[in-house]
Amino acid sequence: MNKYILFLIFPFLFLCVSCEEILFEEDISGETILLIAPKDSSVVESTAVNFSWNAVDQATSYRLQIAKPNFENATQIVTDTTVSTTNYRTTLVKSDYQWRVQGMNSGSKTAFSQARFTLKENEDFSAREVQLITPVDNKITNVTATAMQWQSVNGASLYRIQILDTNDKVLAEQTTEETSIQLTFPEGESFWQVRAENSTQSTLYSKRSIVTDTKNPKKPVLVTPANESVLSDATVSFSWTREAVAGTGEVDTLFVYSDEALTQLVRKEQAGSPAEVPLDAGTTYFWRVKAFDKAGNQGEASNTFTFTIN
Repeated sequence: MNKYILFLIFPFLFLCVSCEEILFEEDISGETILLIAPKDSSVVESTAVNFSWNAVDQATSYRLQIAKPNFENATQIVTDTTVSTTNYRTTLVKSDYQWRVQGMNSGSKTAFSQARFTLKENEDFSAREVQLITPVDNKITNVTATAMQWQSVNGASLYRIQILDTNDKVLAEQTTEETSIQLTFPEGESFWQVRAENSTQSTLYSKRSIVTDTKNPKKPVLVTPANESVLSDATVSFSWTREAVAGTGEVDTLFVYSDEALTQLVRKEQAGSPAEVPLDAGTTYFWRVKAFDKAGNQGEASNTFTFTIN
């Protein structure tokens, strides 16, 4: 009887603790966010603007808004986003702006802290910046032909795009008057960079990395339980081998079925060999393993083995 009561009480206590954590999450409504940059009434001479502010303890996210020219007489809300960091970077056109930030958690939020600034494009063309759009930095892909895109730079007559190896050796170079291009990347890690040019000057390069992996993982070879084996223990130790392929990280996925047609999936999990899996006694199972990598490639599935648990 006592065990039965405890069985009922423990979940209730757990729920109470969980509710208490939610209900008593620290109230941050009285906290103030300190804006770091751009400061109020500042002048920014770059179309690429970095917004930053101090963290608020217990805030889990921040809402950032940017209005043009201000919130009271806004002709446009340029940005309205929620971020988990205390900085945000975007590209804006020449104009007057007002920006504000508030901290938030699941139960409360701070008041907005706000500041005004004026954006003036740098008169020196070489000091301007190419703002890259896609692909994102450290992109992992299994496609060699990749489209690149960036924001336009005022006064640019063309853009120079380079692909570099890990030693900064130029592997390919092209120019375009457009703000996008598609180029073919080599296998492995490389870099791409873009700069703007006019008849007399050029900006610095803006640079990102990319990892290209087009190779499928190898086919796994099943070891235990052996094909058509009979087991007495319902906790089954699955093991297999697979030759690794150089490239992005690889993972194995174990599939266990209850029918030979492999339509009744019992277990599916990412696992390393060996993997201990509890199953039901008095059942015949069919299993196989397939490998995947971070680039989205997938290898050929292993042969299918069957076993029975008495």
